[in-house]
Amino acid sequence: MRKMLTIVALAGTFALEAEAQSRTAAPAPGTPYSLLGGETVGNGVDVASGEFGWPGISFGWTHGVNRDADIGARFDLLFGFEEISSGSQFGIGFRVPLRMTVLRRDRISVLAHVDPGLKVYTTSPAAFGFQFPVGLTFGYSARRDLTIAFGVDLPMFLQVSGPGSARFIFAPTFGPAVEFHVDPRLAVGLNTRFGPVISSSGGSEFGFVTQLLLAYRM
Repeated sequence: MRKMLTIVALAGTFALEAEAQSRTAAPAPGTPYSLLGGETVGNGVDVASGEFGWPGISFGWTHGVNRDADIGARFDLLFGFEEISSGSQFGIGFRVPLRMTVLRRDRISVLAHVDPGLKVYTTSPAAFGFQFPVGLTFGYSARRDLTIAFGVDLPMFLQVSGPGSARFIFAPTFGPAVEFHVDPRLAVGLNTRFGPVISSSGGSEFGFVTQLLLAYRM
């Protein structure tokens, strides 16, 4: 009986040590995770990220719920009103991105996402509303450390207060992206989208997204 208890205690100790090492060890070389391609970040993985460019700067945290889905939080400092290229307008936003890989085949993967949240612009009076962008990203793994992607997005913003009162703004945009893994933890990339920004109050303008990505797997 004493020998049995000793064996159980040793097994428990080894299991705890292995778990601690697995949490602190670097990811295996070539482990796929993505913020711009067709893959999620992976089960139990946490990734901190920053995106810098137009129409703003975003700071985010993404957590892998399982192999095919992740959830995150994004805080946005905005320089342009709804990606419109003709002028600048300061604003802030908060999103909760929900992402899911819906297809994997050979080197190709497809990811669907929705990013519900809030947004406010410092117009006079302030323009406040709800955002809920949706989209699809098609990713191609050119190499173990390089992903080339093409995204089709539909950003949507329901403005409920501010200039022009209530109105609905949507922007069907599309464009390429590239993501390179410097090592299993660190990734850099470039994300772009281009298309019209259309308002329910009438008229449309050209809008675009061009942002550099810096991401670190925790």
